[in-house]
Amino acid sequence: MAKNNKNLYDLLVDWRDDRARKENIPESKKYFIFPNSTLKNIAELGPKTAEELIKIKGIGSKKLLQYGNEILSITKDSIIEDFKQPEETMLFSEKRAENNVLSISQLNNRIKQVLNDSFNSGLWIHGELYRYELDVLKADARPYGQVYFELVEQDSATKERKATISAMIWGEERIRINEKLMSLTSGLVLKDGLHIKVKCNVDFYPPQGRVQIRITDIDPEYTIGKMALEKKLILEKLKKSGLLEKNKKIQIPLVPLKIGLITSVGSAAYNDFVDELKKSKYSFSVFVCDARMQGADLETEVRNSIYTLNKQDIDVIAIVRGGGSASDLMGFDKEGVAVAIAKSEKPVLTGIGHQIDRTIADEVSNQSFKTPTATAQFIVEKVHNFEIDYEEIFENILENQKQILINELERLKNISKQVKSATLMFTSKLEGDISQLNEKLKWNIKRIFDNSYRKLEELDRFINSKNPVNILKLGFGLVYGENNKIIKSIKNVIINTDIKVELRDGKLIGSVKSKDVL
Repeated sequence: MAKNNKNLYDLLVDWRDDRARKENIPESKKYFIFPNSTLKNIAELGPKTAEELIKIKGIGSKKLLQYGNEILSITKDSIIEDFKQPEETMLFSEKRAENNVLSISQLNNRIKQVLNDSFNSGLWIHGELYRYELDVLKADARPYGQVYFELVEQDSATKERKATISAMIWGEERIRINEKLMSLTSGLVLKDGLHIKVKCNVDFYPPQGRVQIRITDIDPEYTIGKMALEKKLILEKLKKSGLLEKNKKIQIPLVPLKIGLITSVGSAAYNDFVDELKKSKYSFSVFVCDARMQGADLETEVRNSIYTLNKQDIDVIAIVRGGGSASDLMGFDKEGVAVAIAKSEKPVLTGIGHQIDRTIADEVSNQSFKTPTATAQFIVEKVHNFEIDYEEIFENILENQKQILINELERLKNISKQVKSATLMFTSKLEGDISQLNEKLKWNIKRIFDNSYRKLEELDRFINSKNPVNILKLGFGLVYGENNKIIKSIKNVIINTDIKVELRDGKLIGSVKSKDVL
């Protein structure tokens, strides 16, 4: 290689290494900008125009757009070329601006130079990640694993967006930053909605006139502090409004067999929860609301699910999800979720699946658990405890009943003894009374009989006194008419009729000749 070419090659190597440092490309990956072989080709050919540069092996349209101006500025004493766009590639224009009138590409290149000079050492900014999760899915298909997204600034009161800037991060930097976050937090990773403070370089892409920041480092303590502050403010607001303890005051039914479940249907959390209920053999009824358990839609879907379940005939609401990073749980620190739980008319249980951190949803719920399985176990245990209590009560009833029967039997035995003793006393007394009564009865009977005999004798005497035979013995007689009927009155006697007179010792027969009425 000629001496001039060697000097140019050294300049190109220095430029590439410096460019790699500015882009935070690792030393081992700086050859992704240009390998040494391509730099040697450039040094040997010394291109002065874009047409010449793109013909060199290893230079494509993408590299030309990205680094063409800088390379040509080295190869031709820093003359900045304009870009043109032929049919398939974009090329630099060789025409200079006339009369101080700049072309768009010249203007953009100057803007780029000003930005590079102003922010050559990088700067720290803070904002909220936006559209990150959507683009990170495409990162593996890109050569350097880079992710394109936005950093936004919101008004703290109205939540309206005040400013936005495009951002990107190289794959290796993304891995390093996530590892840095996770090492200092409970599994926190880059995620939409995360407030971050990052170090970045300001890039300007002349072909599109677009400003973009390239993130190179992060301050995890800022993110942790920001999250803690927001969480503290929401908790204080809930406490001041009386919502922090509101759901805790709702009594969980003794037998919570009707359950409202909020989770992602088909997820591990769903299966763990339902399987635990099935193993219990109790007749649980589960009303499921399918909801996102992470991401931007979590707050809306969980809140709406709580409102829906409050209209159903259920005993308790369970919100469960499987394990995940702290970033995955950010939605459960949202005020909307917390307010919906607090205002729920049904007791709300949370099993969000994080072993270390407690979310605001955990703080405001009736009871919180580490896993979906633990949440289901609590419900099963609640029913099981009622069953045990019921059996104990039933056993106590049986035991008390048995004791009552024993006591009553003993009491009956005592009563029986008392009755027997009283009966003996009564019998003895009764025998005495009967004996006395018998004597009285005998005396009374004798007296009655004596009186009766006397009265009979008197009656007999009276009857005898009235007996016609005895009357006849006294000298009286009985007069009979024609039909042998006793004549009691003279009125019953007819003159010239036959009569018969019965005397004590015989009968007289005669005829009535006349009557003498008294």
